Amino acid sequence: MDISTAIKKSPMSRFQYLALTACLLVLTIDGFDVFVMGFVLPHLPDGFFASSAEKGYLLSAGLAGMAVGSLLLSPLGDRFGRRKLVLWCLVINFIGLVASAMAPNVEALTLARLVTGLGIGGMTASLTVLVQEYSSEERRNAVMGVYTIGFPLGSLVGGFIGTMLIGAFGGAWQAMFVFGAVITGGAFFLTWRLIPESIDFLIARDTPRDRAEIASVAVKLRNPAIDPEARPALPVTIGSNGSIRGLFERGMYYRTLLSWLAYSCVMAMFYFASFWTPELIKVSSGSKDLGTTAGLILSLGGVVGALVFGVWTLRISAQKLLWIAMLVTAVAIVAFATFFTQSDVAIALTVVIGLFTFISITGLMAVVPQLYAVRTRSTALGWMIGIGRLFSIAAPIVVGYALMVAAPRTLYFYSAVPMLIGAAATYALWRHVRGEVAPMDAGAASAVATHTTSRPEVGNEEAVAS
Repeated sequence: MDISTAIKKSPMSRFQYLALTACLLVLTIDGFDVFVMGFVLPHLPDGFFASSAEKGYLLSAGLAGMAVGSLLLSPLGDRFGRRKLVLWCLVINFIGLVASAMAPNVEALTLARLVTGLGIGGMTASLTVLVQEYSSEERRNAVMGVYTIGFPLGSLVGGFIGTMLIGAFGGAWQAMFVFGAVITGGAFFLTWRLIPESIDFLIARDTPRDRAEIASVAVKLRNPAIDPEARPALPVTIGSNGSIRGLFERGMYYRTLLSWLAYSCVMAMFYFASFWTPELIKVSSGSKDLGTTAGLILSLGGVVGALVFGVWTLRISAQKLLWIAMLVTAVAIVAFATFFTQSDVAIALTVVIGLFTFISITGLMAVVPQLYAVRTRSTALGWMIGIGRLFSIAAPIVVGYALMVAAPRTLYFYSAVPMLIGAAATYALWRHVRGEVAPMDAGAASAVATHTTSRPEVGNEEAVAS
């Protein structure tokens, strides 16, 4: 049995669990880096901003960097290797965090957050596809559910630790970024030591060094059925490897546009809630501590939501769960806005919002790559993330201006609209692809082929609706 097929069909080994745990820890650290600004914002000195609009631009800078990283850097994982791209992006991330800690003004901090976002955006798709490639088909959804808790867990743990650090250093907000730089260095070491290169990438490139690395991974898997010299049968192909064109050919445009719309909606609402909730609760209640608590509770709901996704998809289709979760989120947001001034009820509802929002995010990350031919999965995921973040950039900026004329409670009512649109888009996607199966099997070797003449598979482009 070739190694790619063995990974997908055999019970998962200790080596796989160790590599996937390392991926989870790296994502957790990235989660801290993404959301740290939401916790730092209430602690910045009063004279740091000229207006609330500058706060919106500062919060959106990281999202802008993440969007650019997803669109421009993610495809490099297919060309140079996914593990290698993660390592380089961690270096970029580290530089951005150090620059954030040293920023003397809002302009420098905004630029530093842009650099940090660039690194995070560039590695997300590669890290996610690595997780899928090293998971067995039987446990893939459960693994994705556990893996994606990294983002909210990073926010939750980082928020607790960072707040303690700020208090320990007399209110110095720079302590959070210093802490982020230290743990990002730890993420680099974890990736270098524990996360292997994509087997599919190694098989596709097939240099002597790649063959030696494949043999090394085969030994670590400890599966006597693996023949390191065997190679999966490659499917007949028709398009360009890693090309955006492959996301629109032969009827694929419909699922592509629906997934982009859904991810854009959930990201716009998610980043609005994650970044602005601590600040808006502080403004409404006059308590920094209550604002921080609301942000942490939102992250806790996200942690639970990612785990619940892994459990629920054992009983219900992940595609169906998507639109249900987005609809429930919209209802919860309306309820939150209704009871905004009742702190106990509002805090409880943030758990529901965080839970179902992250079920939506986890579902899109798990479902979308499997709706494409293996050669276009990295590009499909990277571009979905990038497009979503491009649209989500506007959310914190719009809120910054809207606060000049509207109350925080009103903004939450409006934030339910994107989730309703997303629910409609994911329902249409579910109807379009219901019953379709696109397993990441032996043909996955071609997903990362570096040859420009590679093309997407025949026979996997049209939806098979039931």
